[in-house]
Amino acid sequence: MYIKTFAPVLLALSSLGLVACSGGDQPSGDTDTGWAGMAQKARDGIREEMATQNLDIVQGVAGLPSASLSPQGDLVIDGQTITLTPAQRERLLDYRAQLAGVAEAGADVGIQGAAIGVAAMKEAAKAALGGDQAQVEQRIKEQTDAIRVAAQALCDRLPALLEAQRAAAEAVPEFKPYANMDEKDILECNTEIDAAAP
Repeated sequence: MYIKTFAPVLLALSSLGLVACSGGDQPSGDTDTGWAGMAQKARDGIREEMATQNLDIVQGVAGLPSASLSPQGDLVIDGQTITLTPAQRERLLDYRAQLAGVAEAGADVGIQGAAIGVAAMKEAAKAALGGDQAQVEQRIKEQTDAIRVAAQALCDRLPALLEAQRAAAEAVPEFKPYANMDEKDILECNTEIDAAAP
C-alpha cells in the first residue's frame, strides 16, 4: 500500500539529484535554499497536503472503484461518502496519520539521496584532480551510510502503518478491500536496505 501511494513522490524527490548534476543551480549549505531547506519544504508540503487534501487510497487495483480519505476522516468510495461512527472515523484518521509519517520519511530519503549524488560527483572530481582516493571513498561511504539510516527509519515506520491499516479495515468493512499492505511490504523494504549495504 505505502509503495503504491508514495513511489511517485519518492521518484520525484530523487530526481532532484539528476537535475542538480545536470549543471543547473545546485543547493548548498543549510540555508533555506540548501538541501536542508529543500527537505523541510518537502515535509511542509506533505503536511499541507495531508491537512487539506483528500488522499487517494487505491491506484490501479483491478475491480475496485476509486476511494479516498478526507482530512476529516471521511471515506469516499466511487464518489459516495460512507457513513461512519466516531470510532470508525478515529481509526481512519490514525491510518492517515501513519501515512503522513511514512511520506515525510520518504521525503527525507529522497532529498538525502539527491544531496549525496551531488556530493559524490564533487568528491569524484577532487579525486580525478589528484585527491586522496581512499579519503574520497571514505567520505562517500559515510554519506551513503547516512541515507541508509534514513531509509531504515522509513522501513521502521511500516509496522505501525500496517497495524493502523488493520485496525481501520477491522473497524470499517468498506475500507477492507483497500487494505492491501502486508508483512511482505515490510520485509521487502528491509531487504532492499540490506542488499544496498556494502
